[in-house]
Amino acid sequence: MRLKYSFMSIKEQKQIHESTLSLLNSTGVMVHSEKAHDIFKHHGARSDGKKIFIPEHLIEDALMSVPHSFTLDNGRRRVSIGKGPTCFMPPYGATYVRKNRQKTAATVIDFENFSKLSHMNHLINMSNPYIVEPGDISINLRERYKMVMSLACSDKPGFSITQNGQTAIDSIHFSRDFFSLSDQYHSLGNVNISSPLIIGKNTGDVIVAHAHENQPLMIACGSGLSGLTAPPTLASNFLLNNAAVISGITLSQLVTPGLPVIFGFPLFGTDPIHANVSCGHPSTGLFTMAAADMGRFYQLPVRSGGVFTDSEALNYRSGFESSLNLFSCLFSDVDCIMHTMGMEESLQTLNYHKFIMDEILYESLSTYLKGFEINDVSLMLDEIENSGCEGNYISMTNLKLIRKFYKLWPFPDDEDALLSQTQKIIDERLAQYRYPDYDRDQLKLLDTYFPELKFLRGEKC
Repeated sequence: MRLKYSFMSIKEQKQIHESTLSLLNSTGVMVHSEKAHDIFKHHGARSDGKKIFIPEHLIEDALMSVPHSFTLDNGRRRVSIGKGPTCFMPPYGATYVRKNRQKTAATVIDFENFSKLSHMNHLINMSNPYIVEPGDISINLRERYKMVMSLACSDKPGFSITQNGQTAIDSIHFSRDFFSLSDQYHSLGNVNISSPLIIGKNTGDVIVAHAHENQPLMIACGSGLSGLTAPPTLASNFLLNNAAVISGITLSQLVTPGLPVIFGFPLFGTDPIHANVSCGHPSTGLFTMAAADMGRFYQLPVRSGGVFTDSEALNYRSGFESSLNLFSCLFSDVDCIMHTMGMEESLQTLNYHKFIMDEILYESLSTYLKGFEINDVSLMLDEIENSGCEGNYISMTNLKLIRKFYKLWPFPDDEDALLSQTQKIIDERLAQYRYPDYDRDQLKLLDTYFPELKFLRGEKC
């Protein structure tokens, strides 16, 4: 007994796909990357200035060549995407953090804290150089800092730096050298096609760079705002997003057929009053479930969002919106979830306390979606007959079963007590944290790549 998922019909999926083919062939996509533009033209796409019109056969061939699943393996840890359990990815890109009700700009301390907390989290499968944006380190050093510290703090498979094509190449090479890897997939690139239909210079260059380096990509579309950068209905917004993602996937396969690509779909609702993204709107969850169906239609691994909320505090709205969005991800059985813990305020802020509380949210929803077994053992008919009409079920065996099946919410209702208890958990985990056991050559490489951190001098490891 478990909940069953059913959302889009085959007819609806085909209609989305056929409309996508029509859009990319007739309306086209703006391509600001010269490398990407030349690749499209070389394979027969028609151009008009920077606009590229992609013929249907290129799209169909590209979709046929993407593998259904793949494995990231850095020599220390492996994670499969597209088969087996869902891959849970860390938070991504917040510029602020919240702790004890205080919101501040993210710093290098926050970057390291959340990198460590993610490393110790039993649900999260990957590390991430974009876990927060450390604003107190200069721009010219920031990308190298994020790459080095994400590797130093965790030996889980991670993301590349996708600021531009060259940073993607540099980070891929650095990870390869650091873990002494050969030709396996080890660095995942995350890029966004801009809404409505724009492949930016850096986005196109990163796709080309990852394809040349034969490293997998997660291709999404910056969420279109209905009535601004996207048409007003949910269906039309979804179609536009689908077409944008498919254009990026097609480019990746023109460079390297068979390159693993994740079908990314963090499409959000719209706040019509303030003309802003609304991550917590119910449409976000609907987009997630529709994307899961389109991913199955294309036979591609699907990425969705996670604990999205527009709330700026730990309150009813935060819990409700986070639950609805995470439920949509788990219910539709997507292959990977980004922003798994702690996100709030429309992805602008990463909350320390919510990071801990969202673990329980995941466990609660997972238990709910599993349902319960009905069989000769679980029905316990003999136990019921032995106890009769006026008996009881008090025994140590039954107590163990009760504790197994009826886990309670472990946090207090009082907000001050809640903040205190989650802070205690955070402090305990950070105190217990230990850097991965890297050898001297690896530490020397970190020190060479970013001398300011002085790994070999014992200040970090």
